[in-house]
Amino acid sequence: MVKKGLIAAILLLIIPVVSLYFAFPEINAAIKAKAEAGDAEAQYELARMYFEGNNVKQNTEKAIQWTKKAAKQGERYSQFTLGIMYLSGQDISQNAEKGAELIRAAAEQNLPEAQGVMAMLYGKGIGVEQDADLFLRWVQLAAQNGDPASQFNLSLLYLMGQLLDKNADEGKYWMTKAANANFLEAQVTLGEILLNGLGREPNLIGACKWFAIAGAQGHPKGNAMLMQLTPQMTEKEKDIAAEQANAWLDKNVR
Repeated sequence: MVKKGLIAAILLLIIPVVSLYFAFPEINAAIKAKAEAGDAEAQYELARMYFEGNNVKQNTEKAIQWTKKAAKQGERYSQFTLGIMYLSGQDISQNAEKGAELIRAAAEQNLPEAQGVMAMLYGKGIGVEQDADLFLRWVQLAAQNGDPASQFNLSLLYLMGQLLDKNADEGKYWMTKAANANFLEAQVTLGEILLNGLGREPNLIGACKWFAIAGAQGHPKGNAMLMQLTPQMTEKEKDIAAEQANAWLDKNVR
């Protein structure tokens, strides 16, 4: 059973809204021949083409057929995509257990997004039995493999002392990882951490930087926190924060 301390907020934030996941570059019409010859990656690419109507007439039924073929061969992106579809009931009969099984298969092939979703499934008991230990295992694994939503949630677990010993340094470390991966919620939260200090001197410039980065990308709380903070800062501090924020945005977003 999940411990009572595992708060709903963490579960709600464990993974952003997941859309169909596609990773392969555009290729020419020869992909169909490779797919029909049994190439799993080509089958998934052909599925993507049918989903999107790219170089072929859009056809969701054919897209699902090719996704299933690739997933059956163990192609991890196909497993993840099909698993999400079964979980949501998107263009296919909803089946949480089957969805969880497919996502686990992709997660076991080290797909970070799938690992993050597995954490959510164990946290909420969707398609699997609720299990706090497995929730934590998948959160940690996904975070270590670079999934920003899981990094954010691992940070919250450390900061709040839920399922893990409270550790502000670890919490800040994982929050910084998620923020630098452009997870907006993490950017705002990191700003709050720097503003409050968490046992250290507040860092107004650092806080302002992250509020500005999130706000520039449309995060309402980021903008609100920025407006509250800047009147407390000197012009020099604001200039430094603005310079740092713009440099980060130029490198990572613009």
